[in-house]
Amino acid sequence: MAEICLVSEGNAFVPEYMPILIRIDRSDGLEDTERIRWLGSAFVVGVQMLFTAKHVALQLLAEDQDLEHGKPSRIQYAVVQVLKGTQKLIMWNLHTIGMIENCDVALITLTAAHEEAKDYLHWSGLPLTFVPPRIGDKIAGSGIHKIDVKSLRLDGNNIFVDLDVKRSFSTGVVRDVHFELRDRGMYSFPCFQADAQFDAGMSGGYVVNERNEVCGVVCGSLPATSREEEHISYAALLWPVVSLPVPHQWIAGAEEGVSYYLWDYYQQEAVQPVGLERVTFSNELATGGVITSSYTDPPA
Repeated sequence: MAEICLVSEGNAFVPEYMPILIRIDRSDGLEDTERIRWLGSAFVVGVQMLFTAKHVALQLLAEDQDLEHGKPSRIQYAVVQVLKGTQKLIMWNLHTIGMIENCDVALITLTAAHEEAKDYLHWSGLPLTFVPPRIGDKIAGSGIHKIDVKSLRLDGNNIFVDLDVKRSFSTGVVRDVHFELRDRGMYSFPCFQADAQFDAGMSGGYVVNERNEVCGVVCGSLPATSREEEHISYAALLWPVVSLPVPHQWIAGAEEGVSYYLWDYYQQEAVQPVGLERVTFSNELATGGVITSSYTDPPA
């Protein structure tokens, strides 16, 4: 069985490609370390693009009531990235958040928060696959489990922060695959079940298969209640993400005022997700219809 190496503390890329999504409250009367709160896991999938779990993004939006009502927000959301091989921090501001109904994956696009971020060019992202794992396949998941804020200083728009990040890594075996949904409640989207232990905070982290391709996004877990029981964890499948909206700036030759989606983005990419040819995408909004996507699994 192949060794899964994309989820290991020893890999230097992990801090760089699994940045930290934080919320900074600029209200008066707060201690510096009270101003910052970590929101969940995320990982790089393209140029200034991240995937996270949809429920992580919804939590982010729900907490910003001032922004929701059209008022200036006292809250700033940012992504902190550790530059590979150094302790230098690169910081990004959130540009857009894209979500759809039948998928627990959200797409976050970023803009540079300072000059050093503008010069950052290492955006290869992680290899993705739309092909679902099979029952019995080995997988590994990774996400951020805990963050300790050592110090935080705000100087105008500049943020100086020292964080101690604890990441979780867990391997397991796929126990079930739900191509459409598991149920109409908690897991109402394409997903798969594994016996890996996905700890609290790992939601939004990536799950890889034995070929070191990201095949899912951590979306939930039920811990074992005894030594005899298995952990029950779930990861969202990736193929529905083709319907996620993206800003026109991410599309070569895009026209102002036209809506674009990850499907359009992947048509221009030199490195496309594995299994893209198995996914169909239809945009009928112009004629009063809807956007749909589907996955066809060829016979074994």
